[in-house]
Amino acid sequence: MRKISVFMFTTLDGIAEFPDYPDDTSQEDPMWESRMASIDTIILGRRAYEKWFEYWPRQKDAPTSSEWQKNFSRFCDRCTKVVFSKTLEEARWKDSVVARGDVREEVARLKALPGKGIAFGGGPRLFQSFLDYDLADEILLEVFPSIVGSGKPLFRVDSNPEHDPDVVPVGATGRHDFKLLEAKPLANGTVFLRYERSSAGSRP
Repeated sequence: MRKISVFMFTTLDGIAEFPDYPDDTSQEDPMWESRMASIDTIILGRRAYEKWFEYWPRQKDAPTSSEWQKNFSRFCDRCTKVVFSKTLEEARWKDSVVARGDVREEVARLKALPGKGIAFGGGPRLFQSFLDYDLADEILLEVFPSIVGSGKPLFRVDSNPEHDPDVVPVGATGRHDFKLLEAKPLANGTVFLRYERSSAGSRP
């Protein structure tokens, strides 16, 4: 059974967007670089797919691209891209397919196929569905050292929980527990975190 690894970015206040840092020239990549050889499928939501398709295919030949960008561009090209969308009419990127069925059924089908690992690359709303259904085997996060105040939330929050709002008990609805496997501060102030799913305390 293939494993699904979620690759996401977040600010300190849980916004899944990239803050701009004018002096940041770091090319350090603790998330993707060491794992690309073990992945052959990428899952994307419609908006994430459109943004990736607009940017990544051309980077392998762009004279201004870094070596990492060129390598990642080739990696994306050779992977199967699975786009979860009810509205996308056509996936024009090479080796792309559109998944229109139930998320849980489609993921179960993908995991049962032969092949390497499966990477979830975005976006936030689809990621929230993966959390709701406990579909993420591991989560890899880069946490930016910024509070931005608004934007696309990485996590879905229930403002009316069924439990005491100050204490979330084991087994509470919406609670999903993970075990920390790796934590690494980066030179630009970002922190890389890797978690694996833990059965203790989790409930869909």
